[in-house]
Amino acid sequence: MRGISYEAELQRQHPRYRLPMKATIDGREYDVHDWSMNGFAINAKGLPAGKKVMAHLTIPFSGYHFSLTHVPSEVLYATDGEGRTSLVFSALEDSQISLLSYMTDAIIAGEVVRAGDVLDVARRTDMVRSKQVPAPPRLSTGGRIAQLGRRVAATAGVAAIGAALVAFLSANVYDELYVVRPESASIAAKTVNVAAPAVGRITFLNEKAQLAFGEPLITVNPAVGDPITVESPCDCVQTEQRFASGDFVRTGDPVVRLMRADAPIVVSAAVSDNKLMSLYGVKTASLVYPDGTQVGDAEILWLPGKGGSQSDLPRDPLTVLIAPKKTLSTDMIGQPVEVRFDLFSESTIGRLVHTAAAAFGAETAAQAVAEEITP
Repeated sequence: MRGISYEAELQRQHPRYRLPMKATIDGREYDVHDWSMNGFAINAKGLPAGKKVMAHLTIPFSGYHFSLTHVPSEVLYATDGEGRTSLVFSALEDSQISLLSYMTDAIIAGEVVRAGDVLDVARRTDMVRSKQVPAPPRLSTGGRIAQLGRRVAATAGVAAIGAALVAFLSANVYDELYVVRPESASIAAKTVNVAAPAVGRITFLNEKAQLAFGEPLITVNPAVGDPITVESPCDCVQTEQRFASGDFVRTGDPVVRLMRADAPIVVSAAVSDNKLMSLYGVKTASLVYPDGTQVGDAEILWLPGKGGSQSDLPRDPLTVLIAPKKTLSTDMIGQPVEVRFDLFSESTIGRLVHTAAAAFGAETAAQAVAEEITP
């Protein structure tokens, strides 16, 4: 670069720039011959070596300028014959060093160039030729059809995902608002426990599944006294035997569980008290049995305080009893059942929907009858 020279070996090694700059010293403005990060040289006479001055430097640009004010400098030497005086910076501030560093970096990078008596910013965009982007190739008819098919498939996929998401959210909202699920549910029947009458060993245990009223059920041989035999209290079915013949029992231990032969087998659902309150207007429930059988509109037989005095049902607090709508056997007692109570039909919106559906059905039926009798 013709506008850059380098200092002598004895001086600090900073490149010097012969680029436009003005220096004002003691109220007088001088043209700067060259300048660097270490100092500057002006076209002047009469400044003795060693003199300390406060310089004001101006770097002119096209339409504006940069200024460095209060720059402490010291006259290094002066050549009166050539009319040139060199000054060295004494103590530059950080902001002044940053500005000079920015200017030197911009000059070296070619971002700042000389334009006569001022500097200017190089316009690189004017020197870059825009790159011509080739036009996309024209598709054949088959290619356009394939592209259209891909777009339709992508749109359909997005629509399907959106529909699935809406359905999922709708199902969750419906389940949260209108569906009650019990804490647990199982097949149940009213049973009684037959307890050991004394401390001793079981010497007889009837293994028959069905027992007649008065038929011997268990015999316990106490340590002292005669054997004690307990008879069946009804025409019963044995649902569980907790001990075997020969086992030692204590008084009151439940040995056998019995169920009346004609006792109804139902579905018993335990519901929390805060949810139980919402079921008093519901008449049916949906059931799913362990074998996968699904039953809808199963009648609710009993709620606490509602359902009459049906003493043959296994009634318990916070329990809802439901008709199974399926033939159940005693060996199924205790099996879990999935129960679902739907509150929508008893809600205000549900009643409006059912009323509208009933009216529409009646109108459709009337139209059908009218069409039948019209000749």
